[in-house]
Amino acid sequence: MRILEPAKFCAKFWKNKAANVAILFGLSLFPILFTIGAAVDYGRAYSAQKRFSQAIDAAALAIGSTADLNNQEIQEMAQAFLDANYPAEEIGATSTINVSSDNNTVTIDVTGYVDATFLKVAGIDTIDVGASVEVTRTHKKIELVMVLDNTGSMSWSGKIGALKTAANTLLDILMPEAEHSANGDVKIGLVPFAAAVNIGTGQLNSGWIDTNALSSVAWEDFQNGTNVLTLYDGINNRSWNGCVRARTEPFDTTDTPPAVAAPNTLWAPYFAPDEPDYWWYSNGYRNDGVSGNYNYDERQRNAAKYDGFSIPGWESDGPDSNCKVEEVTAMTATHGTVKSAINAMSASGSTVIPAGLAWGWRLISPDEPFTEGVAYDNEDYIKAIVLLTDGQNSVGGGVGNHNGSYYSAYGYAQSGHMGSTNGNQAESVLNDKTAELCTNIKNEGVLIYAITFQLGDGPIKDLMRECASSTSMYYDSPSNSELKETFEEIAIGLSKLRISK
Repeated sequence: MRILEPAKFCAKFWKNKAANVAILFGLSLFPILFTIGAAVDYGRAYSAQKRFSQAIDAAALAIGSTADLNNQEIQEMAQAFLDANYPAEEIGATSTINVSSDNNTVTIDVTGYVDATFLKVAGIDTIDVGASVEVTRTHKKIELVMVLDNTGSMSWSGKIGALKTAANTLLDILMPEAEHSANGDVKIGLVPFAAAVNIGTGQLNSGWIDTNALSSVAWEDFQNGTNVLTLYDGINNRSWNGCVRARTEPFDTTDTPPAVAAPNTLWAPYFAPDEPDYWWYSNGYRNDGVSGNYNYDERQRNAAKYDGFSIPGWESDGPDSNCKVEEVTAMTATHGTVKSAINAMSASGSTVIPAGLAWGWRLISPDEPFTEGVAYDNEDYIKAIVLLTDGQNSVGGGVGNHNGSYYSAYGYAQSGHMGSTNGNQAESVLNDKTAELCTNIKNEGVLIYAITFQLGDGPIKDLMRECASSTSMYYDSPSNSELKETFEEIAIGLSKLRISK
């Protein structure tokens, strides 16, 4: 083997093109890696700054909409919002938060830092981040109704808990404390819905409940002239829980005030019949008392079987089947009332969106049945509805029995109120009713925010996108964690407190 002298070896190496490439690559590798690492660090800093900005936006809007706060209370509220919206486990840390407020503006500055990782090689241990917001007060007032899906699927994967957290976030921004909302600048209502809506047993003698079974849907599932309130009286351990049927067309998609002289403008109490004693029926809670008779409709309509019995304690079915939701909360300026209603929500039943949306409209309408709303043309107010669903309109279209569907606000598919005696086709008619309601509500100047919550592709997404007042007011399937940010964004947009810089 011949060994080259060092000088000759180096000369030969530098003349070798492959060696040149290796050296150049080695020399360039470090700055490439450093640049990538720096981008990661600055990306984390940008994420921290974005969360800072969102947190102080919410804080500024809450402070700006809350009257009679002293400087210490302002500082404490700002810090509380920052802590809630930027928890300790977030990337980065805050160092200072400064708040100032006068009669017209609220200004918040926050500074913090993010620990560097790759940039430490260059002697940079932290990256400074910060955000500033100035909010100018206006005099617009807000009326808002949240129409929220409380169906059985909301019990999956913690969705009902995420919804409660998100709704409370909106509440805390728009209506921070009960004692500061007595002037009624912000009123919020709540409509939990499943296959029907619970308007509350206290409305029984209001004059707009069909207590005398005069409307065309009052006894359609029973023998002629049956009053379902009498059937409730016969059951020892159940009474009417406040759920109601949908009115017949066209009143199911309007806010036409109820009138005793026009029975079809009244709301019939909800009573899901005991279905025949066969396995292909889902809501059986009373023995039919009939043997050798396969006339399913006759068995179901028999009113005598409800007299003097108790539904077993373990039985989840009953006359309130598919409507076990909490009652609506009329618009109020009291924070605690709305918060309690949000926290009481539970998940059960199937999805009938037009039933929920119609009652959201009725809560915000200036006309009966609920009269808390101001006139539609009152320019001092913004009226808005937040509509959320995690599913398609569903009444059990594949049910293989003579009813054609599960029971809902529209009765059974066989009754024809959903446009078809076939449950599958009935569900598409419910989509049409939802679209009609959206149009009617928006025509009155009410804003609609629409949210499809963890929902796969399907016609309901297109429907909800069209339902929203604008494309920016439709939110497509946020995760549990993102839902809070969605409601926060809606609250900030609704506040009508202009972020000026």
